[in-house]
Amino acid sequence: MALQQQQQAPPGEQQEVKQQQAYPPPPPFYRLYRPDADGSAERPLPPEPPKPVEGEYVLFGEFHSTESGVPPLTGRPLFEPRPNGTIDFKGHLLKLNKELLFNFLELLDTLVDRPSAYARQVENLGLIMRNMHYLLNIMRSHQARATLQEILETEIEERKAAAQEIRDQIESAQKVMQGLAEALADVPSESAPTASTAADMDTT
Repeated sequence: MALQQQQQAPPGEQQEVKQQQAYPPPPPFYRLYRPDADGSAERPLPPEPPKPVEGEYVLFGEFHSTESGVPPLTGRPLFEPRPNGTIDFKGHLLKLNKELLFNFLELLDTLVDRPSAYARQVENLGLIMRNMHYLLNIMRSHQARATLQEILETEIEERKAAAQEIRDQIESAQKVMQGLAEALADVPSESAPTASTAADMDTT
């Protein structure tokens, strides 16, 4: 079918189809980076890379910051901390996850019944996801602490097991050495001269 359509297409369109490439060409500024650049007019040096971004910047319409730490929550919070200041991460994330699913189903119903009123549902979904993202970012320090604790506990258990294995090997080797020593003690020495042999040698 595609071959027939191409054959029936006008000559100009056929030429455009033939000129299409699987991958786009590289950007033109790649010619600035040449291995034989020496700073002359014929072979100028490539431009320096851009300076690192510091502070806030916009990426895909969202504001981000290069400063370390948890970024602030954009929008109203959908969770409340405990009186002592702690947060029930598991409970709030489960609740927000259910609300996210519920709002997504409402969005589907809105797109079917009233397609023009979808913006409100999309805004609610974004607010829920921003709250979940904020809670997950706060959990990073707790997750890192718990992960480090688990790694240290695993290393301690492995070292204890290795030390116990060394003790068992030492005890086994001591038992073998003790058995060999007892076996050697029970065997009479053939090279040592007896009392009668020594007396005969003296008389001769």
